[in-house]
Amino acid sequence: MYYAVIISPQLSSGLSQSIDAIRRKYDPTAGFIKPHITVLFPVPDSVGIDHLTSHIQNVLGSWEPFEMQLGGFQKSHDHWLFLRLKEGERQIKRLYQALYTGFLKEYRRMDIDFIPHIGLGLFIKDIDTHNWNHPLEMDFDRRRYEAAMRMARALPLPETSLVDKLHLISLPDQLIGWATGRQANLPSDVSIVEVQEFRLFASGLSVPE
Repeated sequence: MYYAVIISPQLSSGLSQSIDAIRRKYDPTAGFIKPHITVLFPVPDSVGIDHLTSHIQNVLGSWEPFEMQLGGFQKSHDHWLFLRLKEGERQIKRLYQALYTGFLKEYRRMDIDFIPHIGLGLFIKDIDTHNWNHPLEMDFDRRRYEAAMRMARALPLPETSLVDKLHLISLPDQLIGWATGRQANLPSDVSIVEVQEFRLFASGLSVPE
């Protein structure tokens, strides 16, 4: 089992329904996780749940709620379509950096840039294996990507959302096996469980620089 920390944006019904329509068509994870922004990528449960929750609480002790605004798109190096942020990206990047301190520092990937985003879809061809760390351009399904972009451009954006809580979730080994390319097919019985919710409180303290 693995743990991750996500932001689940508070979306208007119109934007939520439109994003869901894209993800149901193009995102293989749409059936078991809602639109989200990952701020701590999966770490093994060997880190210890008590150790992890204590660390998250300590990090968030100096944070207060902040606003973000969704708008803009980007194709990732591994062939995902990202819905990016127009505002709030700097705060989320600082939050990401703050979480990857202490005993979690060793889990931070320094070889790729962190881009806060909601994943809208994965666009690889129907192949048996895919190297997630070194994706090939020949694996990219351009036709499906362009069709998804037509839907994405019709989203009612930009939209502002308040970030006032984070969610610690658990993920099964099979999902991580698929996400890292060790397992070819995504299991149909994947279950993601929320372990704990962490609220940001308006304490009067500013977001750490």
